[in-house]
Amino acid sequence: MVWIALAVSAAAVAAALAWWLRRDRPAAGRGPEGPQEAPERAWGPTLDTEAGIAFTEGLRAFHDEGDALLLELSQSVVVTSDPPRALSLPLLAEGFAARGEAALHDPAEAVRDLVASRGAVEGPGVLHLRAAWLDGMVDGMDRRHFAEAVREIVCAPPAAGITAWKAEEETGVLLITVRPAAASGEAAPDEAGVGEAGEPAAGEGGNTVMIDLGRVLDRYREAREEQPGAPVEALLRTVVSHVVASGGPGLTWTRPPTGEQDGILLSAATAPATLR
Repeated sequence: MVWIALAVSAAAVAAALAWWLRRDRPAAGRGPEGPQEAPERAWGPTLDTEAGIAFTEGLRAFHDEGDALLLELSQSVVVTSDPPRALSLPLLAEGFAARGEAALHDPAEAVRDLVASRGAVEGPGVLHLRAAWLDGMVDGMDRRHFAEAVREIVCAPPAAGITAWKAEEETGVLLITVRPAAASGEAAPDEAGVGEAGEPAAGEGGNTVMIDLGRVLDRYREAREEQPGAPVEALLRTVVSHVVASGGPGLTWTRPPTGEQDGILLSAATAPATLR
């Protein structure tokens, strides 16, 4: 799959940002955490002025159809609940650009069709999730606590280069944004899960990894059967480290990761707890 570099004009930036600042908030329980970045920083592929505005309008129209769509712009991700999917926003914008005049004529239909078609097959930039990824408890953890436990392994204490995170409990996806400190100068994530610096977390050298918590849970249960007496934190750390080191299935990025980005995530996930 070809990934295209971004080039958006100032006019598109202003128009898209103006809309995003006056948008209606999503339904309760589905809203994004932390500040949202200007859309052109979020999606990445080549869109000229007209296409950039049209893509933004298409996203707005699709979002307004209901609460089944979460636009996590600060992390360049679209999450749908029916069917449960996590999709790279740059991947969708790339497809929008490829459709040319047809997308400009009906941007809402183009976005709707792209979410369905590009989300149909799991691959780079597309993660298939499951709604009932955890019913009940596992080792005393419900959905929220399991998601927090996985997030703690990679993101807390704050690891260098991890600039934002979000655990979407309903669909079971963990979003972690990696941005080399040398390129960003951003602060580590605060308690809300978003870096304190003013620039977008996933822009200009940033990238977001999407992790399927359901598949982490599957591996955790398998490991628990093999090691019934292992402490929860140590066992989960081993599982998460394996998922990150193997690079999938159940893990993908919004953009092809650089070696540095891969290294940052791997170092964060495999660092011994005593050294964090």
